[in-house]
Formats: sequence, structure tokens, C-alpha cells
Amino acid sequence: MIGRRTGYGGYALALLLVSIGVDGVLASTGYTSPFLLMSIPLLSLGVYTILFSAVARDWRYYLVWGLILSSIGASLILTPATGNLMLNLSVSLIIIVLVGVIVSRKRS
Repeated sequence: MIGRRTGYGGYALALLLVSIGVDGVLASTGYTSPFLLMSIPLLSLGVYTILFSAVARDWRYYLVWGLILSSIGASLILTPATGNLMLNLSVSLIIIVLVGVIVSRKRS
């Protein structure tokens, strides 16, 4: 299939595998913060999904899902700084709902 464009799924899978590889490298060097290890794949996939939404036909769908993944990843990575995962997840939930409502109200 030479010349066939890879859509969201191919690049998303490649990015997910690379981020899991980065997690493996970090874990093998002794850095085993579970919040950081869980957040790397979520943040990378979320940011990719948000960027993909700029060129996608169904951009609202990809934007909201990218925001959800990024928010959960950011909540996890910020937990050592804030000391409160529930606070981080609650703020992320508020942001997700607000952006979701704004995006769903706009016309194409």
C-alpha cells in the first residue's frame, strides 16, 4: 500500500508505543514515579489528538477527546506538585466540560 496516507490511528499507535518505550527507559533507570509513568502516554496521545483535530473532518470529536486525555495526564503529572490528585482531576473535569459545551455550541 505505497502512497496510502496514514490517518489518526497509525500515528497515534506509533506515538503510544514510543511513549511506552520512554516509560520503559525511565523505569529501567530507577525512576518509578507512577504518576509520571502514567502521564507520559496520556499527555502525548492527548496533545497529538488535539493537534490532529485541526485537520480532521470531525474536529470537535478529536478536540474533546484530546482534551480529556491531556487533562488526565496533566492531573497525574501535577500530583507531586499539588499533593492532591482529586483536586487536579476536579479542575480538569471542569475545564473539559466548559470546553465541551463551548465547542458543541459553535457551528461548523
